[in-house]
Amino acid sequence: MSMLRTAFWASSGVVGWVMVGYPATLAALPRRPWESDETFTPTVTLIVAAFRERELLAAKLRALSQLDYPADRLEVIVVVDEDEETAALAREAWPAARVLFQPDRGGKPAALNRGLDAATGEIAIMTDANNVLEPRSIRAAVRHFVDADIAVVAGKRGEQGSTYDAYEDMIRRLETRSGSVAAMSGEFVVVRREECPRFPTDAVVDDLWLLCTMARDGRRSIYEPEATSTESAVDMTQERSRRSRMAAGRFMMASELDGLPTPFLWRVLSHKFGRLVLPFLLPVALVTSLALMRRGGVYRLAALSQLALYGPGLAHLAGRPSPGPLRRIGKASAQFILGNYSVGIGVIRGARKAQPIRWDPVR
Repeated sequence: MSMLRTAFWASSGVVGWVMVGYPATLAALPRRPWESDETFTPTVTLIVAAFRERELLAAKLRALSQLDYPADRLEVIVVVDEDEETAALAREAWPAARVLFQPDRGGKPAALNRGLDAATGEIAIMTDANNVLEPRSIRAAVRHFVDADIAVVAGKRGEQGSTYDAYEDMIRRLETRSGSVAAMSGEFVVVRREECPRFPTDAVVDDLWLLCTMARDGRRSIYEPEATSTESAVDMTQERSRRSRMAAGRFMMASELDGLPTPFLWRVLSHKFGRLVLPFLLPVALVTSLALMRRGGVYRLAALSQLALYGPGLAHLAGRPSPGPLRRIGKASAQFILGNYSVGIGVIRGARKAQPIRWDPVR
């Protein structure tokens, strides 16, 4: 019984910290303001890395005409591996773009390096082929670079509407409010070009590598929710693939924690690496609370609360969504279960070093 109680409190404590304690602590930290200027319009190079994403890339490039940013201050570079038809579509969709094509596949980090080497803008924006930039996105991001302390601006993930996205948005706002973000989405990353290091070609999660590198140099990275883009939703299979890949890459990048400043190390451990243990601790918390349920009190409350959370989610995943207003709860629970299952698969894959550096887009 003592071992059960220890396992319950240890697992519940870590889960509680990662999910609730960390954001609550961030909210209590003092603000760390910075400068921004809406009229600041540096030269910008937009780097788009594309691999077999023909229609999506063409739509993205055509939408650039709607950007609220001076056209003479914007350079567009499209980096294409292997697929000549994608390169041809890029030239047709945006004739002014510089298309860097190579017949061999080098992977996303290598493609970003090629784009950075060819870029001339003061600010480099690295973005994926499948998300269409909102008209105000570039102006909203670059305005913060009037502050010399800002090295990276992270945009908002394009896919909207999920509880997970809302939760991530909250945490990134809180991290920015008090210092640096410990996570960003590779769909929209903005950096001072001359300060941007070249990416290691074996980096599975290039955005996290960049944040860690900048943190070691004492630079600040912030989140700008108005730097948005849109992209189509993915199905459960695609979401599982994406989450597991990111988790595997994060696990394989554990060595990047070495040498990080303590404040940033605390953030990245709590935000990103702490989530790698949730798939393994959540079942422990459930099983031990059920085993201790007859003792009443907090154990019974914990057991019933978890059953109330997981039940609608499992039903939703099984194709039996809850009726009425409970449907939203079931959907959020399903996302939580599927997300943690995917992360668990990714951690196992990462531990086996079975995650390839080159991966196919999920769309």
